[in-house]
Amino acid sequence: MGKLTWQPWLQQVLAQTPKAMVGALLLALAPLVLASSASSSSSSSSAQDDAASTQEEQVDAIESKLATTSANITIRAGANSNDLVSGSAEANGNSDVYSGTALHFEDQMMLNARRVDLDLFAKMPKSRITKMREAYVQAENAFRRGDEALGFAIQKQHLQGYPLNIWLNYYYLANDIKTSKFDAVMKFINSNEQAELAELLRDRYARYLSDVRDYARLSVLVGPKPFDETKLSTLSFKQKTQLCRFYEANWPLDKVNEEAISFATRIYLDLSKRPLSCNGLMALFDAKGYLTDKLVLKRFENAYVQRSYTETTDSLAQELQHTDFAKRVDQQMQLYSQPEKLFDEVKGNSEDEHRVAVLAFKRYANLSPRSARNDFKKFIKTYDPSETELIDIYQIFASSFLGRSYGLSDVEWVDRNLPTLAWNDTLKEQRLRRAIYFAQWKEVYVLIDHLSPDLKDDINWRYWKGRAALELGKTDEGNALLAEVAKDRSFFGFYAAQTLGVDYPFNYLKIDPNFSFPLDIANNKAAIRFLELYALDDDNAIYEWREIAKRSPEHEAMVMAQWALQTGNISYAIDFVVSSGRWDALDYRFPIAYRSSYEHFSKESNVPLSFLYGVSRQESMLNHNIRSWAGAVGLMQVMPGTARDIARKEKWKFSGTNSLTDPETNIQYGSTYLRWMLDKFDNNRILAAAAYNAGPGRIPRWRSNDGVKRDVAMFVECIPFKETRKYVQNVILYDAIYNFLITGEKGELIHPNELSYAY
Repeated sequence: MGKLTWQPWLQQVLAQTPKAMVGALLLALAPLVLASSASSSSSSSSAQDDAASTQEEQVDAIESKLATTSANITIRAGANSNDLVSGSAEANGNSDVYSGTALHFEDQMMLNARRVDLDLFAKMPKSRITKMREAYVQAENAFRRGDEALGFAIQKQHLQGYPLNIWLNYYYLANDIKTSKFDAVMKFINSNEQAELAELLRDRYARYLSDVRDYARLSVLVGPKPFDETKLSTLSFKQKTQLCRFYEANWPLDKVNEEAISFATRIYLDLSKRPLSCNGLMALFDAKGYLTDKLVLKRFENAYVQRSYTETTDSLAQELQHTDFAKRVDQQMQLYSQPEKLFDEVKGNSEDEHRVAVLAFKRYANLSPRSARNDFKKFIKTYDPSETELIDIYQIFASSFLGRSYGLSDVEWVDRNLPTLAWNDTLKEQRLRRAIYFAQWKEVYVLIDHLSPDLKDDINWRYWKGRAALELGKTDEGNALLAEVAKDRSFFGFYAAQTLGVDYPFNYLKIDPNFSFPLDIANNKAAIRFLELYALDDDNAIYEWREIAKRSPEHEAMVMAQWALQTGNISYAIDFVVSSGRWDALDYRFPIAYRSSYEHFSKESNVPLSFLYGVSRQESMLNHNIRSWAGAVGLMQVMPGTARDIARKEKWKFSGTNSLTDPETNIQYGSTYLRWMLDKFDNNRILAAAAYNAGPGRIPRWRSNDGVKRDVAMFVECIPFKETRKYVQNVILYDAIYNFLITGEKGELIHPNELSYAY
């Protein structure tokens, strides 16, 4: 098992490490050294230099300092970081932030010190390290305010060999941005010394060069086209940003004219949120005359027929007031709230009136599908829509009638009327879920083969292909398909494994038990920089952390993840997994944080410990300080209003919204509410999890009301809300994983009472 022992590795690592880096290397060392040295009887010492005391005396000094330091470990969010690492996690006066999983150090890692004066271990006088850190902060401030001469002077005189000099170089380039620095910027980016900083710098200069319209340099900066775009809907926000920058840089240079026009047109017509980085491309699109009134009208029409996008529709209607389309748009907006009045208001004699009628009926079909269907023949007879317009309307009807609140007769209407060409992937997936709900196994078996390749390979549809084969008597094929699914660590992978009676695919990646910290990361520059920034309480430590996670050798990255886990830095541990894609590193992906509090309230509320962890991990990534856009707070994302209701019923004193950031308070309220949901829904975790996410009022509507018994897999797949459908799968899977990590036993994904339940 990996150990953090006092002798002789300290002498070895000190000998191998540059003086300026020793302090940073040993940021996390002091509590670890104490943990192992406490059980050691060794009293050997060796002189370092005239200004330093012996190593044992240094340990004694730190031990004394630790004994009088209050417990408080803070995770600081990186600038521009997402909610994954925002906020802080505190030890709250005990060492319960993290309780280890399968791997433990010989002694509990001491968590009763937020920071340690690492200069006590250094080979240089304490005053020198203090001055270097002070000098670094002064140089950083100088560069930030544009006093470059002072920054360089401090760097040259006081910071030779200091590990954070690369950050000062970044501050020089990133603040007071100038074209004259461009060559230095490209040299920094191409040096590959710190890729996270390089991307930050690239983004800052891309914005600057876009603002000053220096497209030649912008083209050099963004480089070649990052990938070939497919459907806009399949692109991530980041991918849209990259393509916008690429086309903005190269269009003025006449390199990508037609491609740029096509992409910008699609970006403009897309109603989803547009990256700010696309503003430069859209400005070019407008300046070159491609943002025509006709295109604005098309975007208006796209927004008009939707159930939402009211503000967008109003804004575009105003934009069109001084165009040739003003009269048509005014007539269109008169029907916005009550599109069913189109038969009284629109004659359809002109091309404009015909278009008004078609759009109004599309909106009518979206808002009131059954009523619109009753008027559909009348609409066709009165306004004679084109084949293309009819296909659009049929798709709108299908999107509604394939929803959970509609019956089999509505599904059959879609089957009879929707043209073959109108079946896109979204409608096919909706139809598949209705086929599953109504146990139409032949339809399930056949339709899955008509999905696009990416969707067809989705683990859920692979499960349902196998399930349908079994239901149709294709036993060998069904079992073979489920056996492949059972290798995947997912809800349906585990469910297939449970069905077949095979082991769950935990696919558990563990750290090498013979690891040695900090010796194993002694030459890892990113780790050195991270530890120094962490010692300085600098929020930018997150960028070095992600540099470690993404680009360090696996063993060194895993050692740092173990450091995060053992020091209570839970958000760093999870961020390590997310940033690096090491999804098999279960110890860091599913940390067992605040264990004594969870165990206490698990017993108090009679909610399984692993279920509490599963809900918390899905809700907050175990970030006790996180708040959602809806106002939910803390580890279990408790709504303040719900907390007040709980306090009233349980006769507790609720101390306000901010109290829910306290882990113990949050777990108390969250576990109580989860117990209420379990009591309400027959101790069924699947229903309780769905209720926790979507509200208990929806669950009765989602259960069968036709007398047909449906199993747990059918219920989960047919949850109408995509968010809740994914939520329930994650929570139940995470429950199983936490049970394994906590107990070492494989347990059951679905409990017997849940397997036999009539959903």
